[in-house]
Parts: sequence; C-alpha cells; structure tokens
Amino acid sequence: PVAPPTPTQRGSVGTRTRLVSSPSLAEMSASPAYALRAECRGHEDDVRGVAVVAPDAFATCSRDKTVRVWREAIGDDGYATAAVCVGHTSFVTALARVPADATPSLPSGGLVSGSRDKSVIVWNDATNEPVAKLAGHSLDVTAVCVMRDGTIVSGAMDKSIRMWDASSGKCVRTIADAHGSSVLALLALPDSDGFLSGSADKTIKRWDIGHTTDSGGNASSSLTPSKTITGHADTVRGLALMPNVGFLSASHDCTARLWTLEGETVCVFIGHAALVYSASCVSVSSQTGSLVITGSEDNTAKLWNPNDGSCLQTIKHPGCVWAVSAFPSGGDGENGGDVVTCCADGVARVWTRAEKRKNHGAQRALDDMLIAVAELKAQASVEEQRKKIKTEPPESLHAPGEADGQTKVIAETGGSIAAYAWSAGTQSWERLGEVTGVDDDSGGKRKTLDGVSYDFVFDVDIQEGAPVLKLPFNVGDNPYDAAERFLETNGLDPGYREQVVNFIVQNVGEDAFAGAGANVSADPFTGAGAYVPGTGVTTGAGAHRSADPFTGAGAYVPSANAPKAGGSSNATFKYVPAKPHQCVVFPTATSSFDKMLAKTKELGATEEELQAFARAASVADGSDTAAAMDLNSTRVLEKALNDWPVESLFPLLDLCKALSLRFDEKRLQSELSGSTATAMMAACARASRPPATAPNLLTAARLFANAFKCETTRRVFLLNASQILDGLAAATTADAKPALRLPPPAALFK
Repeated sequence: PVAPPTPTQRGSVGTRTRLVSSPSLAEMSASPAYALRAECRGHEDDVRGVAVVAPDAFATCSRDKTVRVWREAIGDDGYATAAVCVGHTSFVTALARVPADATPSLPSGGLVSGSRDKSVIVWNDATNEPVAKLAGHSLDVTAVCVMRDGTIVSGAMDKSIRMWDASSGKCVRTIADAHGSSVLALLALPDSDGFLSGSADKTIKRWDIGHTTDSGGNASSSLTPSKTITGHADTVRGLALMPNVGFLSASHDCTARLWTLEGETVCVFIGHAALVYSASCVSVSSQTGSLVITGSEDNTAKLWNPNDGSCLQTIKHPGCVWAVSAFPSGGDGENGGDVVTCCADGVARVWTRAEKRKNHGAQRALDDMLIAVAELKAQASVEEQRKKIKTEPPESLHAPGEADGQTKVIAETGGSIAAYAWSAGTQSWERLGEVTGVDDDSGGKRKTLDGVSYDFVFDVDIQEGAPVLKLPFNVGDNPYDAAERFLETNGLDPGYREQVVNFIVQNVGEDAFAGAGANVSADPFTGAGAYVPGTGVTTGAGAHRSADPFTGAGAYVPSANAPKAGGSSNATFKYVPAKPHQCVVFPTATSSFDKMLAKTKELGATEEELQAFARAASVADGSDTAAAMDLNSTRVLEKALNDWPVESLFPLLDLCKALSLRFDEKRLQSELSGSTATAMMAACARASRPPATAPNLLTAARLFANAFKCETTRRVFLLNASQILDGLAAATTADAKPALRLPPPAALFK
C-alpha cells in the first residue's frame, strides 16, 4: 500500500517514480516554454468550459448562454469562430464531446452542454443545431460527459446524476442522491461501461453501469458506486483522464491530484494560491511524454511534471482560469501539445511550445496589459489606504505646535501626503517624510484567503455541523459578482444570491459602494433595474409592472400593490411581539387576490382547490362581510398547504398572510380552527427552510408577522417560532437598505 501524501509533499508518492513518461524540469528548461498562440474573442462573459473536438478545432461554453466552435484559421496561426450555438436560457457551465458514430443520431459526432437553466442540450456537429433538449434536473446542470456507447451523463446541484439516450432524448436512469452535495464533475471511463463523479462533498465516486442488473437481467433503476475515493480536503471541481495511469482531479483545497483508477494517490500538485477548477493531461509528443495542466482562481494556469509534482511553468491570465484542455498528440502532430485555457475575461486562449506557432506580438501585448493592471491595482490600494489617514491642509502649519514632537499629517499641494513634527528648538514644523501607506482598521493587515489578499473575509455558516465557508470581498467590487463567485465556488444554490449580496452590503457598509461603479440595485443578468419584492415593479427606465421575475409569467407578484406596513423603515426590530397590538401587519390589496388565484391555477391547482382558494380569498379580503369558509374548503386549503411542492407555496402563503388577520372574527372562529393555523405554520416553516426562494421568503416572512395579530395563529406559530426564524434569518438583517429588494424578516416585528 502507498501512503497518501501530506499537505506539504510535492512529488511522487511512496517509492513510485517515473510512472508517466514526461519531460524533466531540465528538459523543459532546455526546450521552449509555452507562449500565446491565439486569443479567441467572441464570448460576452466568462468562458466556463472547453472541449477539443478535432485536431484543428475546439468548442467553448460561456456565461453568455452560448456555445462556440473555434476552428483553425486558414493561412493563419489563429482560430476563428466556426459556429455559435444558441439555445440555453442561462449560463452554460459544462461541455463535452460526442464522438462520431457513438450514437446513430449523430454520425459525425456532436456536443453536449449543461446549463444553469437546468437543461442539457445535444448539438449536431454538422449543422450546429440542437437535436435534443434534455430536461429533468431540478437545479443547475454543472457537469456532463459521454460514455463510449453514446449514453449522455449529467450531474447537477440537485445532487443527482442522470443518464440519457442521445437518440431518443429520454432519461434512462436517475441516481437521485448520487452524492451528499452538488455533483460538479463527471468523467467517462473509455475502457469500461462506467464513469467517475466529483462533488462538493469532497469525494469522487466510481459508477460501473455493467454491474447494475436485477435478478431478471434487466437494468436496475438503482445504482450504487463501486468505489468512493477520498483524499481532497474540499470540493472536487474537475476530473480528467490521465492515459495509462488513471485520472486527474482538481479541488477547492487549492491542489490537483493524480490517481490510479483504484483510487490510489500517485501525485499531489501543490502550488496554486486559490481554488483549482480544472485539470487536464497534455500529451506533448510520443517522444517527450505527458504533462499536467491546471487552471485556478488565482488567475494562473500551471504546467506540472506528473512524476514528481514539480511546477514547470506558470502562465498568468487577466482573470480566473475556469477550464483547461489540450489537443491530442498523434496524426500529423501539428497541434499536439497545444493547450486551451478559458478565462473570466471572456477570452479563450491557445498556448503552444512550437516556435513557429507562437504569436510574440500578442504575448507581449498580454504581458504589458497584465503589468499595467497590476500597477493600477497597486496604485488603487495605496490611494485607498491614503484615504484612511486623517489629514490637515497645508495652512495648519502656520499655527505653532502645542508641544515639542507634536505631529501632523498634511495633504500637500500636488497630492502627496507628508508627516510633520513641531520642533520647540527651531520653533518650526519639520518635514519628516512622505507617507506612502497606512494601516487599515485591522492593524495594517488585509485578510488573506488561499494566498490572495482581501479587504474582508467573512465566515459564513450555511448549515449546522457543516464547515464554515469563507466569503472574500474587496471594497470597490460588485457585490453581485462576489456573491456569484461565492455560490459557484462552493456549489451552493443560486437562490442564495440576493441573501449573500445583502450580507455583504450590511457588513461592508453601503457607503463603500457609493461611486465605485457597483450598483447593488441592478440586475447583473439583464442589466435592468432590480426587482422590488412586494411592489411588482423594477427600477430604472422601461420597468414593466406586470412581469413576474420568478416564473417569467406576466401576472402575479407576491404582495404586489399592497399598502405599506406601518412602522419606521429605519427601526431596528429584535423580538417577536409580546402583544398583538405591537405587531407590524402586512395588509393585502383587494386587487392582489385575483392574481394570487391566477398563479395557483398556473401552478396546477385543481378545480376543487381553486374553489376553496377563492372562498378563502373572499374571507381574507373582508369586503364581503357575508363571506364564510365551509368545512370542505377549510380541509382542501389545509391539505394544499401540507401537500403542495415547496417551490409552489408562495401564492398560498400570500393568501394565508391575508387570511391570518381574520382568525379573531367571531363569525369565522368555528371555521378557521387551530388545525388551519397549524397547516399555515407548517407551510411557513417548510417554505423558509434553506435553500429558500425569494418569493417563499417574502411571503413566509409576512405570514409569520401577521400570525401574531390573532390569538389562535399566535399560539400555534409560537410553538415553532425558533425554527421559522432560523430559516428567515438567512434572508437579511433588520436594517436592510431598500435597494436590496429583499423581505427583511427582522423588520416584521416591533
């Protein structure tokens, strides 16, 4: 048995040496290093994935919702866009190649892409048109691969793995809880009917499909991993094949690893200063052997010797390197050993060791740009530090000092800042020198995470018993971008985005965003004004009142047009109200009830349910004093609150928010009983449980507030107040600014 490496080890494990034919450090030093060959521009946002599709072509996917195919330009060493594949409605985060003849429907091969829109699309290589859209995942699709028989495998943030028939587009097998957390990486094993999966639960699992038959010889609907591989200390983000050895993995623990297929660690690659997102084998040539390339959030790609783990070259980028891949060696060998990197600046870059293919002009331009950016960041840091110094104008030096040695910091003409000391002997202010830096509020030390310096690094406790997550942030950054990076980095539900933004703004201070170009109200996906929960409007020009930002439908917005609740918007509310008259209640406008009912119908309510909901709306509205609930309607409402899927609860919660204010009316006390209040409470708790959606948080929070107005609902909700508050606490803090557009749960109470 081979002992796993310690975190400080670089190089081979145990007594194994030269497992992989690869160039030594001396050989690499003597031969040309990698340099830029081509910059492929066309994507409008981060390039997130790459798949080499031919000796002269590769494909990329992006947060701009597209897949692009790039082909070697004729008579040029660069690459040009050969096709743009449009079909996804959100970020495209995963990409894989369908080999030719792997499936009858794609004789020339194709591509498979996975997206944040929860779908997988199969693209025809010949026409670049979608031939199938595979739907079934309940959250973002984060990984795809294609097995040797053409079966498509997809993994998602919903923890599941699905297997699809490429020809029919049907899901042939679902592994509902493949991992304990999001599935973020997949790798088909070419010499078996199996694949590997990597997850945010830090494990890698091997799945052997050929072993999953029941006693009758039929394919089993359930599937268990044949092996669970551990070793990484954090999320497993990327997987890649290492021929003749096993496979590579990339991890948020800032390392990459080389494994045998049996799960034995061969080598650990240590050197990145931040999360490692991707790894790939580089077949330099049949004579020279193979290397390993990795991409990281530290804005670099690194080339490694797979025998001893030594870093052979570091390639700097303008932003995070999301994905890496390499052209295969063999054939004419023309592009063998060239590598592709995908960067957060929206550019895919091709790098080469072959002198004749290097673009020295482009390399110099990139180097100059990186230097200029580094200098600007350094200057901005100095300027930010200088702003923290309490300075006085030069005129203050006209007055004599109060004691020998007294000092002043003067903002001199020309922009420099200098320190002066009063000399009692000469009766003058003597210049001590220019101030070039200043300690910050933490004693002069910025926070460091994974080797990168930040103004803030927050501890985020997502779940009891789970490790505390680190949320880094720099003053001047856009909080939406920081929230997106945090959620994607940790494989968390994108539904937390607004909550993370709110957390950042509350802890950094909204003043820090003034004039910094970070509009915390803007929608980072559309560029439009932010949606305002509880009003149904968007800010900025062109705002459309009737659009539903949660479903895309054009009708109902929770609590739209509702009158504003009483109480000061700047008050700090800390406790559940002790008495009913202390409650801040949220009434419902009469015009909102029809929209609630329309939304329940859109979400699949039966005729019986619609009749019950309509009766409840009449009672809740209060304009018809003769309206009453019958026993059947009450029971139908209670059953819906208990049985409806959690993602569909928000219109029912909105209805119950209004209904809860009627429980003390004598004419209704026999109809709105404790069992109805209990069903409302249970639905409120279910809807606020993380990961909760924005409409659920909004309506659950307001229902919870209104429930303390009447004694019946107050008594029931108090029994589970702690559980509900725990869920609502994830939404925001009490003094949230209006620009954040989130339901502030703590502001529901006086």
